Amino acid sequence: MRQLNYKHPFSKQRGATLIEVLISIFLMAIIGLGSAFIAARTAVIHRDQNVHLHTISQMRNQLESSQCITAGTKTITIASTNVNLDCTYTEGSYTVAAFSSAAAPNNAVAASSSGGIKVKFPALKVQNNVDNNAFVPILADIKPY
Repeated sequence: MRQLNYKHPFSKQRGATLIEVLISIFLMAIIGLGSAFIAARTAVIHRDQNVHLHTISQMRNQLESSQCITAGTKTITIASTNVNLDCTYTEGSYTVAAFSSAAAPNNAVAASSSGGIKVKFPALKVQNNVDNNAFVPILADIKPY
């Protein structure tokens, strides 16, 4: 019986497949680390946005329920963390014009008068204390205009 001497076409490339696999694993590790970094940054930004929205919601609640009647420091609780707010009052001057058409026929303007009115409105601002409000990433300031 005759023996066939068969050689594989890639018999001289020993270890080439192992190097290719190691390079692909290294590239996948780099891609995985980049993806993990992006996911971590996205989670931090999402958390900061949630804290900011919750802070704004609590501040609006304080203004709407007239909790800021006197100027001073107010405290709100956000995720079981106390945040101090500065409550201030701002005074605005407005000019009001009043027209009277009772004396003139066909809705014509017969007399007009103008006067000023002063309005005080509260404003809430997160205090800029580094130690106390480190939990709040964005220092908010709310004024009703």
